[in-house]
Amino acid sequence: MASRSWPVLALVAAALFLCVAGDLEAAFPGANGRIAFESERDGNPEIYSMEPDASDQTRLTRNPASDTDPAWSPDGTRIVFTSNRDGNDEIYTMNADGTGQTRLTTSPGSDSNPSWSPDGRNIVFASRRDGQAEIYVMNADGTGQTRLTDNTAPDAVPAWSPDGSKIAFTSARDGQNEIYVMNVDGSNEARLTTDPGSDVSPVWSPDGKKIAFASNRDGNYEIYVMKADGTDQTRLTRNLDVDLDPAWSPAGTQIAFTTNRDGNYEIYRMDADGTSQTRLTTNQAPDATADWQPVLIKYIVRTATLRGRWRQSVYSGSLVLAGRVDAPVKSQLVLRKAQREVLPGSLDLVAGSYQRELRLPPGLLPGTYTLDVEPDPASGFAAQHLAVPLAAPLEGVVSRGWSSSSPGGSAISHLPRSATIAYVNFQLAAKPNRSLRLTIACYRPGGSLVGPPKPKPPVSLIVSAVRNPTGGPIPHGAYSCTLDAGAVIVKRVRFTIG
Repeated sequence: MASRSWPVLALVAAALFLCVAGDLEAAFPGANGRIAFESERDGNPEIYSMEPDASDQTRLTRNPASDTDPAWSPDGTRIVFTSNRDGNDEIYTMNADGTGQTRLTTSPGSDSNPSWSPDGRNIVFASRRDGQAEIYVMNADGTGQTRLTDNTAPDAVPAWSPDGSKIAFTSARDGQNEIYVMNVDGSNEARLTTDPGSDVSPVWSPDGKKIAFASNRDGNYEIYVMKADGTDQTRLTRNLDVDLDPAWSPAGTQIAFTTNRDGNYEIYRMDADGTSQTRLTTNQAPDATADWQPVLIKYIVRTATLRGRWRQSVYSGSLVLAGRVDAPVKSQLVLRKAQREVLPGSLDLVAGSYQRELRLPPGLLPGTYTLDVEPDPASGFAAQHLAVPLAAPLEGVVSRGWSSSSPGGSAISHLPRSATIAYVNFQLAAKPNRSLRLTIACYRPGGSLVGPPKPKPPVSLIVSAVRNPTGGPIPHGAYSCTLDAGAVIVKRVRFTIG
């Protein structure tokens, strides 16, 4: 925003924007980095940054004009902000350390409230260049400036959704400040809040499921949160003073905000449910409009999939890993099911894209496995714990098949010549598709059927018996029994008599 009349801040703000403080960028997924904010501690509004615990407060801009509205780029390397250093509110960018300050807009009207697209290629902002505050979008280098909204009431403080599909903003088109959302091309504008108070400064949670905002619906400005569709509006702060400008942490677990509850506008931080409200800045001049830097986490593995085929309840295949790394890196790998190690391995990669296959051991069963990726600690890459699903085939899977002298009894592969009955047992790990009929077929030495296949229900333990219909000993020799789902053999059990 161009100027503020402290300490009334958003209530009597000059220039653009609906009598509210400047926009706060939705933090995008990543680790929690530094917090950028504006402060008048050195005599005029400048941009500063600090660690999340309020340490290392560092000034980034230095000029006699006002620099406000800082918003971090999705990769955490740049900051877009508003400055009137050239006589009019315009949009600028700079590096995270304050270097490389570059002007992006040059219109005669006030340009403010910048917010990045999640891919960092575009910036959405508010402008009065056409007489009324409207939402515009431009490329990150300032080219291609395009108007998105067009009505007679002010539209301002835009915020881009993390998935890149929507832009939330504040509008007074229905007589009071409310939160709206639209597609990124300006179409399908929809109102999210409908209360008699003023709702301002929307900001998306990193997962895109919620929007935090400020509202005076209960008599003074407080921080609220709602679902992305406008439902479940919940108040987070409760005090007699002004709370404004919410900003999510990149991890989505905390919210920074501006408040004058201690007699001066300062930056506070709280958990995402409104608890643990903590003061971060402590000086006599106003500090406001915080935005949280996403620190992008570098990962080695982009995709991890199991590629292979099932045959008679045995999965044969490979663990296929793919990704791209920007530097050589070594990593240890462990594929596990719960706490049981299934496949150890390692990666030794050069910079660039890669694909690797690791041969899987026998004995895998359907379910979700976990791939632990542990890079060299000095590499700059983060550890990963990736879910790797293994789907069951249509015919189902048997985890164990065996013969015994009693139903479900101890495994005996060689029964005595005197045996009059033998049992085959199939432990079902995954049921077959309902369209497939389960049967057990048993074969004599030489390959002929002992009898017609027996239908079986898909229970956890499926048992069938082989007996001599005369009641005497079973003829000696090698037998086999198959559990079949339709025409597909799920598992074969072999045993010998005599």
